[in-house]
Amino acid sequence: MSAILSPEAVMACAIVSLNREKEPIKIETISRLFATLKREKVEEVRGVALRKLPNGVYSEDVEAFFGRLLAGGFATMRSPLDVNEKGIGLCLELIDEERRSYPEAFEKMAQTLHFNVAYFSGQG
Repeated sequence: MSAILSPEAVMACAIVSLNREKEPIKIETISRLFATLKREKVEEVRGVALRKLPNGVYSEDVEAFFGRLLAGGFATMRSPLDVNEKGIGLCLELIDEERRSYPEAFEKMAQTLHFNVAYFSGQG
């Protein structure tokens, strides 16, 4: 299957999940998710550029997404990112759109990354 899910959908899922679990939202944490998708050969998600670091991987694409949230007033602080309710709402909209458009690909990605999909429907 060719890549159909946007990297932003993965980033949005990670932000919502980490926020719900009261975990820090860090660029490195989300970057590692893309390394997992690559390692598990989940080709339904368009990849992001990853740079190897001594302690893992880093993605400027994730950093840029954080920057757009900050510039739009949806978050404060860069890493860990502090996302406000408007930012969570924006992420949930993005997730809902991708989930409705590509349900099988979305479920495969969510399962591979062990996301609690209840978080994405407001039940978490």
